[in-house]
Formats: sequence, structure tokens, C-alpha cells
Amino acid sequence: MGNITFDADEIVRKSYGIVEKYVEGRTPEEKIIQRCIIATGDPNVRDLIVFKGNAVEAGIRAVVENTTVVCDVNMVSAGINRRKFRGDVFVAVEHGNDARLTRAMSGMYALRERVDGGIAIVGNAPSAAIALYNLVQKGVRPKFIIATPVGFVNASESKEMIRELDIPSITTVGTRGGSTLAVAVFNALVNLAYERPS
Repeated sequence: MGNITFDADEIVRKSYGIVEKYVEGRTPEEKIIQRCIIATGDPNVRDLIVFKGNAVEAGIRAVVENTTVVCDVNMVSAGINRRKFRGDVFVAVEHGNDARLTRAMSGMYALRERVDGGIAIVGNAPSAAIALYNLVQKGVRPKFIIATPVGFVNASESKEMIRELDIPSITTVGTRGGSTLAVAVFNALVNLAYERPS
């Protein structure tokens, strides 16, 4: 959770005590959902999160291997727990250079070699999720995908496209989501990875 002081530890402890009333946290999936509830302050997000395939195992394995992350926006990159996760992180909007496309979409295409075999995280831009879908259709194979883009234009549809892929993923349904949720999912996987005995 980013807590490194006594006061912060106490806030985290109290937060989980409250959230356990909504989701017990007995399974890895429930632990991820708990983290998302705390990140948003909204217990209803538990009904939005979809786990596809062996998503948790694939995500944990990719984290342990310090697999390269390609994310859509800087807000996702800024939220990743770098004290535990040591992989490289690339941000699509920093690599977008095609004026015909959104920077997130163009950047995802530009980073296709990093996406292949990497972890793909889309927290904000539906166009990045669509680009990701298109890349997979052309043979690019990320190890794992988190897709929680938010909004009223293509957000819901782009996440449905991700769920159609034969790639383990964690997504949200509908128009809701955002970078905060994407980061919560990823950092929950980081915690799960490093809670395990080596």
C-alpha cells in the first residue's frame, strides 16, 4: 500500500478491517478486490472486476520474473510499487508519434516489441486497449493484461475486446475503471508475489 510509517501502517490495518466486511480476502482474487475497494473507497467495484483465464497465477509469475511493463499513461507508471517491483516500465503516451492516432494508441504500437512477452497495463485510454487487441491479433503475445480504461467512448467495448483474447487478464466491465484501479490490481499482485515463500 506504500505505507512506511507507523501511522500509515495503522491506516492500512483499519482500512482492511473495514473492507473485510464486504470481501473477506480469503483468496488471491478477493485480496485483489479488497485492494481495489480501498483504492476507490467504493465497495461496489467488487462487481466490476473480471478475472480471465489463470489471471492471478500469470500475473504473479510475471511480477516475480520482473517482466517489463508497458502501460498507457504516466499515472499508472507513477503508482507502481517500485520498492518491490524491479522490472522496467515503459509509458505509451511518451512514445506516441502518429498524429492520426491518440498518443496512447500510437505509443502502444511503437512499443510492440516490449509488449510482446511483457505485462500490458491500460488504466486510462480505451484506444490503448484497442491497440493492444490489434497487436495480439497480429501475433504479439503479452504474458498478462490489466485493462481498466474509463469513460463513455469505447471504454466498455475495448475491455470486451481484451476479454476475447486468449491472454490471461484482469479487467473491469462497463464504463467505470481508471488508472487508480489498474495500479491497485498490479500492486496487489506484487504483494501476493512477495508474500509467497521463495
